[in-house]
Amino acid sequence: MAKKKSLQHKSVKTRIDKSMAVEYDYHLPVMLNETIDFLVTDTNGIYIDGTLGGGGHAAEILQRLDSGGNLFAFDKHSTAIEHCNARFDAELKRGTSSRLRLYNYCYSKVCSFDEIRGQISGLLLDLGVSSKQLDTDSLGLSYRVNSKLDMRFGDTGLTAGDLLSSVSEPELIDILRNYGEEPMARRIASSILQRRNSNTMNTTFDLREAVEERVPKALHFKALSRVFQAIRIAVNQELKVLEDTLKGIIPMLAPGGRIVILSYHSLEDRIVKNIFKEHSKLPKVNRQHPDFDKLSNTPPLKLLTPRPMLPSEQELLLNPRARSAKLRVAEKNVVG
Repeated sequence: MAKKKSLQHKSVKTRIDKSMAVEYDYHLPVMLNETIDFLVTDTNGIYIDGTLGGGGHAAEILQRLDSGGNLFAFDKHSTAIEHCNARFDAELKRGTSSRLRLYNYCYSKVCSFDEIRGQISGLLLDLGVSSKQLDTDSLGLSYRVNSKLDMRFGDTGLTAGDLLSSVSEPELIDILRNYGEEPMARRIASSILQRRNSNTMNTTFDLREAVEERVPKALHFKALSRVFQAIRIAVNQELKVLEDTLKGIIPMLAPGGRIVILSYHSLEDRIVKNIFKEHSKLPKVNRQHPDFDKLSNTPPLKLLTPRPMLPSEQELLLNPRARSAKLRVAEKNVVG
């Protein structure tokens, strides 16, 4: 009997872990000038970079701030904080006069900073996963790198391995459908759980093989992208965190303060679009409401991008990973 051929990753190229190479850095900031042009309107204002990464956007924000400006930058991954401590060493060494503060927290934490409530001039979220995160073998974010099933953006909470070791089949099908929009969710979920039950679901390549076993070869690339995205979103609760932050940041903004969001897939963009739309219209109120005359006739937000801005063709030539980016911006209305 002929020996069964291995399914060992024939359809999609693998990638070595190059994230620790000296010359290797985080991804190029997407739509850098457009993003910061929208964001920075007051050079002495308070700004939030909720997705610090390698500090590309943060560096440009600091370039545009005067001595009275402040930038609060957040990242759940300690490696990003360490990287930016070194990158912005001169600025941070200014002590109490430094315009930069780094926080090893999720960006949602800023909504609890009561000392700057109503004073924030702008929030920036670049929701993409960086090249450095994808290419490291410690996070398990990529099906091209063999690593443990982690997928956390930070150092706490359940890992992808924890999730896959306890999730039920209906729950896993829902994750793959809702967060990955995967049409073959049922058969992929079945394959993953079969491997779990035989104790062969321990690494990213195990997960990859579970997908490739049940999906036609021509669809491997798309299916793997969707499955890894779905599990990563579930592990980090990305969509809930985004939705809660967008709603919670509105009272934190100063009048004229802006929310600037770069998203990279339809699930994120839909949340941003819907929240901006919802808060740029006045709610319907019965004219018989006892406080009708006291209610504001101005909605909380004003849309500055009725349609999302897309990267230019020139940028796409330089940075192909920008191809799915969408930029949306809203501004807090001045209620007078």
